[in-house]
Amino acid sequence: MGRKSSKAKEKKQKRLEERAAMDAVCAKVDAANRTQMKKVMLTVFKHNHGAYQFFREALQFEIDDSSPSMSGCCGEDCSYEILSRRTKFGDSQHSHAGGHCGGCCH
Repeated sequence: MGRKSSKAKEKKQKRLEERAAMDAVCAKVDAANRTQMKKVMLTVFKHNHGAYQFFREALQFEIDDSSPSMSGCCGEDCSYEILSRRTKFGDSQHSHAGGHCGGCCH
């Protein structure tokens, strides 16, 4: 009776992977803060909806001004977005409510 279904195991594995990804990104933001960088940037493919949603919603990354969709260089024809997240050394207009990282960007 103590056996978990394969669906439950998959769900648990996904949660563990998401948590590991969150921890890895927060470690990068912490490192950026220690070295006084202004922001952390990454690229994500538009067709990878799960990753896009994860970075935008769970980790509060925003579409960067240098992203093709924002800069107008290739717009919708481009297959990726550039996302960024400001650190505590970024511009003073940035506000962050803490979220998962417990304020790792501050």
